[in-house]
Amino acid sequence: MMNIKEVSDLSSDIYYQRAYSALYEDSCEHFEYCYEEGTHFVKFSALKHRITEVSGIKLEEELYDLETPYGYGGPFTNSVDNLFLQRAFDAYKKHCQQQKIVCEFIRFHPFNNIAGNSSLFDMHFEERQIVIVDLDKTTEERRKLYSKTTRNIVKKAEKNLSIEIDNTPLSEFMDLYYQTMTKNTASDFFYFKEDYFKQLHSLNGVSLLTTKKNDAYVSIGFFMCGKELAHYHLSANNNELSKDNGNYLLLDAAFEHAKLQGCRYMMLGGGRTSSPDDSLFKFKAKFSPLKLPFFIAGLDFLPEKRKQLNQLWIEQNAECLVPKLFQLYRA
Repeated sequence: MMNIKEVSDLSSDIYYQRAYSALYEDSCEHFEYCYEEGTHFVKFSALKHRITEVSGIKLEEELYDLETPYGYGGPFTNSVDNLFLQRAFDAYKKHCQQQKIVCEFIRFHPFNNIAGNSSLFDMHFEERQIVIVDLDKTTEERRKLYSKTTRNIVKKAEKNLSIEIDNTPLSEFMDLYYQTMTKNTASDFFYFKEDYFKQLHSLNGVSLLTTKKNDAYVSIGFFMCGKELAHYHLSANNNELSKDNGNYLLLDAAFEHAKLQGCRYMMLGGGRTSSPDDSLFKFKAKFSPLKLPFFIAGLDFLPEKRKQLNQLWIEQNAECLVPKLFQLYRA
């Protein structure tokens, strides 16, 4: 963790809040389990989905799987004792087997201290790098770490654009957001409904920041501030005003806003893909040299069942190249 200090209370982060998980529980349920020995614990939480079909073939058997809500998560602990952790994971696996849960797919929080512990998982690898911004620095120190062109763009945008916090109608954000998703040919998952945005905006620490040119909206984004960490969540840009670089000023303003809330770091996330040449990743990296690995992991509770379900997908999609997915049956 070059120059990046650990956070003292990961459980306070917005991604571990029950209210955040609830945003994604329309067609599934919240699932949690806690293993304790004395003062040591491991807390597991995820979304629990029923597996009803694979590639159009209905399943008669009652089976479920688990997945991290959109963003980051994964089991967290206050222990570094590997033997204790192994006992906790063994107990968790038994519990999940009894619940007819086939497997779990985890998107690890980059500040989670067991994210890199591959020995605990049945599938585990570093999927990509994500960009972190140090908010403990002064504005001047932080801007010195921007690329030279980024510093110039922000200075120019500051003169031409205004910044607003929590003063933009959700309808304006949604209009721009759907346009941005269409432009980026985003998957259906990202076309969130109005209710989602309303509930998101009502969460503690969530703000809608906007850059405007006179009365026109240039860039709008949701940013989430917890006790120590802030997150860049969703944003949208006005394509007709892209030359005004509102997205650059939006991030700069978000860093200031998060710093005022007492946050130590802002997590900008990674790219749309795992490629180091991904354009979104390269844009974010213009703001900070600090990076952390993003790990994904899998736990097999009923490994034979997962093999059978994945095989069923392969049989139903004989003409397709088989993607390397832990939960292939969900493809």
